[in-house]
Amino acid sequence: MSFRHFWHRTTCGLRNMFWAPVVFTVLVVAIVPAAVVTSRAHAQSTVGVQWNTIATDRGDHLPDFSFCGYHASDDPLPSNSSVSANILLAEGGDQTARIQNALNSVASAGGGVVVLGPGEFALSAQGLVVPSGVVLRGSGVGQTLLKCGKLDKAPLVSLGSNDTSSDGVLPFLVANIVDRYIPIGTAQLTVDNATGFVAGQNVFVQRTVTDEWVRANGMADLVLDGKQQTWLKSGLVVKQPRKIKSVSDSTISLDVPLTDALDTTNNLMQASIVAYNPPTNASEIGIEDLSITLSPTCSGAVLGTACDNPAVSFGPWTVDSWARNLEITGFNSFVEVQYNASRLTVQDVAMYRDANAKDAGNTDSALSADVLIQGTQVLVADCSQRGLASARSFSVMTGSLVPGPNAVLRHSAPSDDQIIFPHQRWAHGLLVEDTSSSVRLINRATNGTGHGWAINAGVGWNLRGTTLIQSPPLGVNWCIGCSGKIDNRSNGTFLQTGQAVEPRSLFAAQLQARRG
Repeated sequence: MSFRHFWHRTTCGLRNMFWAPVVFTVLVVAIVPAAVVTSRAHAQSTVGVQWNTIATDRGDHLPDFSFCGYHASDDPLPSNSSVSANILLAEGGDQTARIQNALNSVASAGGGVVVLGPGEFALSAQGLVVPSGVVLRGSGVGQTLLKCGKLDKAPLVSLGSNDTSSDGVLPFLVANIVDRYIPIGTAQLTVDNATGFVAGQNVFVQRTVTDEWVRANGMADLVLDGKQQTWLKSGLVVKQPRKIKSVSDSTISLDVPLTDALDTTNNLMQASIVAYNPPTNASEIGIEDLSITLSPTCSGAVLGTACDNPAVSFGPWTVDSWARNLEITGFNSFVEVQYNASRLTVQDVAMYRDANAKDAGNTDSALSADVLIQGTQVLVADCSQRGLASARSFSVMTGSLVPGPNAVLRHSAPSDDQIIFPHQRWAHGLLVEDTSSSVRLINRATNGTGHGWAINAGVGWNLRGTTLIQSPPLGVNWCIGCSGKIDNRSNGTFLQTGQAVEPRSLFAAQLQARRG
C-alpha cells in the first residue's frame, strides 16, 4: 500500500514544507536480544517508515547503529548467574586491596568472576582496576554496596587499564582515498593503491581538517568577548576506526558503514585509509549487580577537581565489555567511555544526583555528564537519572571528534534539566531513540571554548521530549517520529513529526536486517 508522507526541513527557524511519495511498510522485528531492544508500548498512533531508503540529495543514509554494543550486538551479554570463581563476604574496614587481589588472582588463572556477597565494602580513593577477562559481580542492587568517601586521580572502578599513554598508534600502511564523495552509511571506498591491505586489518578511515571545510561549516569566525575562538585546527585528523572486510582490486569494504561523509571536492578535505596495530585489548570485562555510593556527595561540584572522576570507566582500547544492573549515587560523573574503547554495553544503570550545582556552590555554567561517550560502537540502554529534578547535567554526552556509531536507547531523566546533548566539535553517528528526555543535536557556536557543531549524522528516533535538531551546512541531523515539542530554532531534517513511527526501534530493525 502506498501513502504520502509529510516531510519538512526548517531553515533559520522557518519551516519549508513539501510532499514526497514514500512506500511505508511495517517492519516486524524478531530474534533480537530482548534486554536491549524491547520498546515501551505507546497509545498514540504510528505510521510506517522505510528507514533504509531515507537519504539526502547527496546519498547520505541513516548510519547503521546495529553494530553498537558488546560483540557488536551479535551476541547477548554473558549470563550473570554463572558459577563464581571467588566469593568475598562483607567485612569491616577498607577492602580495596582484598578485592583487587581477588580480581588479579582470577585474571592470572585465566579469567572468571569475583562475587561480592551482601553487605558494605569500603573502598579507598585509589579505587579498583578490573583486568581483562574478569567480572566483578555483586549480590544485587541494594544488597552489595561499594562505598567510598573520597575520589583521587582515577575512576573508582576502571574496566581495563586507565593508562592513556597508549592512545596513539603508528600506521604501517597508508593509501589515499580517490572517491570524490563517500556518503554517510557507505561501507566501500576506492584507493589509489590497495597493495598490502587485507581482510581483518584494523584501519582508520581518516581525513585532515582544512580551513576550507571549517569555513564552509560557518566555524571560521567564532568570536566571544572580542576573542577569536578555534573550533577545529587545520591539519587535525578526524578518524573513523574500522576493520577491513574484504579487498577487491582498488576497492576496500569495511565491517561497519561510515558515520561521517568524505568530501574531497573543492579542497574540502584529504582522505586516506591507514592500517595500524592496536595495543593489546582488554576484553570480556564486566561490572554488575551492585550499588556504588560516594559520600559525602560530589554531585554538582565545580569541574576541574577530583570530583570529575567517574564511578565506572572503560579504559582506552577496552573492547567487548559491559556495565549493567548498577545503582550509583553521589558522583559528579557516573560512567565514562574513554577514547579508542569500543563494542561496549552500558545497561540498566540508575544514576542518582543528590545535589545540584547551585546547592554545591558551583557558580560555573559548565555541567558534568552522567554518561560520557568518547569511544565507538557504544550502546547505552535503559539507563536513567533518578536524582533531583533540579540537578542539571548532560544525561549523555559525546566528546570532541567521537566516531560513531553510538546509540542511546530508552533513556529517562526526571526533567528537562538533564539533556542528551553531544558536547563539542563534530562527533558523528549518534542515535537517540525512544525517550522522553530532552535532546539537542546542534551548533553550540561559541559555547564553552568554541564547541561549534557538536554532532553530524545524529538521529533522533521516536523522541517524546523537547527536541532541538540542527544540521550543519556540510552535514545532516535527522529527527524521525519526534512527537514532543520541537524548538523553533531547529533546521534539521524532520520526518513524521507529531507522531511515533514504525519500526518502533530503528536499532532493532537495523539489527534484524543485518542478520538477514
